[in-house]
Amino acid sequence: MILYNTTYIVEETVHDDWFLWLKEEHINDYLKSKCFEGARLGKITSHIEKGAVTYSLQLFVKDELTLDQFKNNFLSDIQQKSIQKYGTNVLSFASEMDHIGDFS
Repeated sequence: MILYNTTYIVEETVHDDWFLWLKEEHINDYLKSKCFEGARLGKITSHIEKGAVTYSLQLFVKDELTLDQFKNNFLSDIQQKSIQKYGTNVLSFASEMDHIGDFS
């Protein structure tokens, strides 16, 4: 299992609109690709940027091939929708992690 993580740094001036859009549309765009098995959203409470709120969206993908299919066929369109709507008011970067295990 691979975790495809996107971190978003959202200016407070667009936060409320962006957060509603994220929950109602943006996450669904990822899931509609059928490449991911689920998603988890978290608010980052360390490394606080003044005037901004930071979130982490983690998407679960079964293997590298499926992730590559997502990147080649869907990622650009999803990113462009965000850029067109929010420009530089929302900055993001992605990272990939191998899921090692869950512990409790």
